[in-house]
Amino acid sequence: MRVLTPFAETWGREIARYSRWTMGSAKITFEGELPSGPFIAVTWHSMNLLALAVHAERRPHPYRAFVPPGLAGATMRGWLVASRMEPVPLPPDGRGNPIAGLRQMARSLEADWSIGIALDGPHGPPRKLRSGALWIARLSGKPLVVMGYAARPAFRVPRWDRQLVPLPGARIAVVYEEPIVIERRAEIDEALRSRVSDAVNAAEQRAWAILDSHSALKSDRERT
Repeated sequence: MRVLTPFAETWGREIARYSRWTMGSAKITFEGELPSGPFIAVTWHSMNLLALAVHAERRPHPYRAFVPPGLAGATMRGWLVASRMEPVPLPPDGRGNPIAGLRQMARSLEADWSIGIALDGPHGPPRKLRSGALWIARLSGKPLVVMGYAARPAFRVPRWDRQLVPLPGARIAVVYEEPIVIERRAEIDEALRSRVSDAVNAAEQRAWAILDSHSALKSDRERT
């Protein structure tokens, strides 16, 4: 695996390069505002490429994100570094000390870094929320910002998360929901998990609706 790690990191850098290239020709519509201070950006793993590309362009704050172990993590590390973001390693599932990573991210927020987390984790199951981001929000007191993304034209990578990849000249919609603050004594329970999951799904649906409305407007103009 060590022999393949440099190749995986190189592949990650190429993904970042493609992302920057597509952002250069993309038409991006934003809805909602980001907080003025550090925040926890959350979306589904399928939107990672769009999320990282958009934030690499806007760079509202210094930015950190988790990377899993193994070759997938090496790819992600190359991708993040090439996007001028800082990777934070995760231990393998069921091993190591995941609490240490959560505390490191909480300290990052206190040091004025924003962080990004895919709510369904590095391996899925897809669109099934894992609670790490909620614990970080509770521990740090910093807001969760639910984000929805859509892009057209684009294609889906045939893998577990069906990663959405925009094509050059794509129209992209980005929706920032109202920040969610989790109080120190709040329960990380099913009700909270459902609230956040539903908010991500709603933000994503809204992003697709924005693209649909633009397409309808364009068609109306062409008919007239």
